[in-house]
Amino acid sequence: MYKFIGIILSIVLFSSEVLANAADFASYFKVDMKADLPDINEYMKKLDQSYKVYDRGYISRTKMGTSFNKEFSRTIKFYGLSEGRLKSDYEDELLEVIGMLPKEMYQYIGPMLHEVPGMSEKILNLPGIKETKNKFPEDIAERFKGVENLEFMSPSLYFLLMPEIWDKKKQEDADKPQITRVKKPRVQIELPDFLKEKINAPVPTAQKQNASALKKKKTSLLADLRTLKPTLTSPLTTKDVSAFVDTIDEVMDWGLKDDMRNFSKLISAEMLLDLWETEQGTALSQNDLKDAVNPCQRLVLKTRFAGLYYDFAKVVSKQGFSPEEWAYTCDKTIKGFRVASANLDTAYAVKFHRNGYYDGYIEKLPKKWRDEMYQTSEAFIKMYAVLAEDVKTVQPFKKTLLEKFIKIQGVMLTQPIIY
Repeated sequence: MYKFIGIILSIVLFSSEVLANAADFASYFKVDMKADLPDINEYMKKLDQSYKVYDRGYISRTKMGTSFNKEFSRTIKFYGLSEGRLKSDYEDELLEVIGMLPKEMYQYIGPMLHEVPGMSEKILNLPGIKETKNKFPEDIAERFKGVENLEFMSPSLYFLLMPEIWDKKKQEDADKPQITRVKKPRVQIELPDFLKEKINAPVPTAQKQNASALKKKKTSLLADLRTLKPTLTSPLTTKDVSAFVDTIDEVMDWGLKDDMRNFSKLISAEMLLDLWETEQGTALSQNDLKDAVNPCQRLVLKTRFAGLYYDFAKVVSKQGFSPEEWAYTCDKTIKGFRVASANLDTAYAVKFHRNGYYDGYIEKLPKKWRDEMYQTSEAFIKMYAVLAEDVKTVQPFKKTLLEKFIKIQGVMLTQPIIY
């Protein structure tokens, strides 16, 4: 069914042009590791009271009970004999998409909809759609006029006959005035003699060497030191990255020890955290996008919800980190690794999303899909948002990090690291 919705959406994109700015979901990806979280046990009790399971009148298929529920029987008979119409799960979305189309586009999608098994009668009886049953489109592109047996093509391909797809661009190009570019002559500027002497004067070799050596010495000195209190904006040093690398195996061992006790608690905390954020209005449609953007900050947040924060702190403190300092260093290292390992296709994709290249297309989608696309776009941008200096710092550790990430299959406990 969603294949046909996709075809209709492609027609929407051809039929109109809307310019819009991308929605800003940036604030949803900020992680407050000190957030005021509820006690997990009290929260679970609250959920048990809020989400009562419907009483089906029996325990299981093999334990039906011995008493007969007359009221339940009457209810079942009433629903069984009624002719109430059940709405399809796709109906509202498809109606919204069709409503975005101008009426002249119905001739290309109507015949297709009439051939879809189980298509909603409400959609098939829409004014303009109802009249297209078994009808071939009247307005087709010039290149297809006169093609033999064209009327026997599948209705699902009628949208390819739209003149807007084939003829519109050519006509626009033909209507554009031809611009002749005039090559500008180069202008020579005569400088005074005293300026020529200053410009052409060579820089003393010793002076250049001293400046270069001083810069290298300063850079090397900073790289050999650990950052005192790492933050989201403090630059990484090689010692920071090295210390983080040394924590990876211990963090994994901590999560998987004792028959994966801590891992199980983190899984429960993850599900409950999503529910809690939904209640607070801070959840995304796909809330796991937050984990892809800042995996380590989200992991620390989950340890707090699971009651494992201080236990986790003992592990990372061996390398001189607090949980928050470890999370900042970890996330910056992972993002630096992603950028350092990215190919040209990924680089262009990030650039297009950052520049809003797809915003005009996304804005034409129904609101539900539009928001989901903007959230995904924002997440993709932030997955690769890192200082250029941090990428250079991570570069020498690429091989070591890759080996570590492959060993843990790209997931640090509950957190996705690489894609």
